[in-house]
Amino acid sequence: MVKLRTDIPTSVVAKVLFASDNTCCVCSDRGRAVQIHHLDENPNNHALENLAVLCLDCHNKTQSSGGFGRKLTRDVVCRFRDEWLIRVSDRRRQIDKLVVERAVGPPMIAKTVIKKVERVQSSSTPPQKELEYINSLPERKTQLLKRAQPEWDSGVTARMVQASYDYIDALSGILSTLASYYPVGHFGNMEPHKFFSEQIAARFTWHRSHVEPEGPGKGGTIVNVICCDNVQADVEKMVEDMVISIIGYDDEFDWRGWPDRWHGKAT
Repeated sequence: MVKLRTDIPTSVVAKVLFASDNTCCVCSDRGRAVQIHHLDENPNNHALENLAVLCLDCHNKTQSSGGFGRKLTRDVVCRFRDEWLIRVSDRRRQIDKLVVERAVGPPMIAKTVIKKVERVQSSSTPPQKELEYINSLPERKTQLLKRAQPEWDSGVTARMVQASYDYIDALSGILSTLASYYPVGHFGNMEPHKFFSEQIAARFTWHRSHVEPEGPGKGGTIVNVICCDNVQADVEKMVEDMVISIIGYDDEFDWRGWPDRWHGKAT
């Protein structure tokens, strides 16, 4: 008897996608269209431990066809899923650590900063600790780029892509830190992790979609490199936009020179 498929509850979908960073747990290529796979093949068992996020290609490999055994068994997918969730969790823990290290103080500071954003111009300057962090960002970016450059120069696609993922994750940490200068719940009433995770995932999806005009998977492995390069530029711009919004156009801060330093230009 064929079982009627029931929809996965929206809250469960959100939890599963966020835990997996909207990314296939097997290939871990960001920006691919994904599905939520039921490990036990029971379409009504929506328990978290029974669900895994897979891209369309990897999901097809869980199916048997043409008399051949499936390429991805339940046990294999479970192993990939569990290892991927740990990697995502560890990455976010590192971002949390960065945010704590760069915390700027009690909520009153965030209120002071947001007033500056709303007024665009203000006679008061942001707290000194915040200014020090923002001023350090161009140098921090330079250090991150130096760390990634040998991998990008390697010419090995997997190494190049992983270096880009690490760089983008670091920029995401910066975004989360800057978000702490705003009132709680300011970003769609979402935790910064979730907000920026969704924003960055959307950028990966957009770039992967438009660079594969012949269809998903038709562009080869170079698509991953191209997508990473484009998303890096997007996230760098997000950091720049947030900094300018927080600081405003206050001549007590070098708001003209900071963007040049962020872009690696001599001032």
